[in-house]
Amino acid sequence: MKKFVIIDLFCGAGGTSFGFTSATLNGEQIADVIACVNHDPVAIKSHLANFPGCVHFTEDVRTLDVSKLPRKEPGDDSIWILWASLECTHFSNAK
Repeated sequence: MKKFVIIDLFCGAGGTSFGFTSATLNGEQIADVIACVNHDPVAIKSHLANFPGCVHFTEDVRTLDVSKLPRKEPGDDSIWILWASLECTHFSNAK
C-alpha cells in the first residue's frame, strides 16, 4: 500500500491532521502529515503540541512562500495531498 503524505492548509489545532494520521488499512497507519499552515499563532502552537514532527508555518496561505514547503522526491511512490479545509475567518463562529 502506498502511503499518503499530507500538507494541511488552514490546519487549526489539528482536527483534520488527526483524522489523516488515524487512518489505517489492515492495522497499518497509511498517512503522515508533514507540513501545515495557519495564520493564527495560537492554532499553530496547539498543532505543534499535537504534531511535533510536522513543519509548521504561521502565516496566511495567500502570502506563503510555497518554495519552503516539503517536496516530493523523484522515486517516491507515496501519494501527496495538499489539503485545504474551510478557513475559520469566514466560515465559522470562531472568526
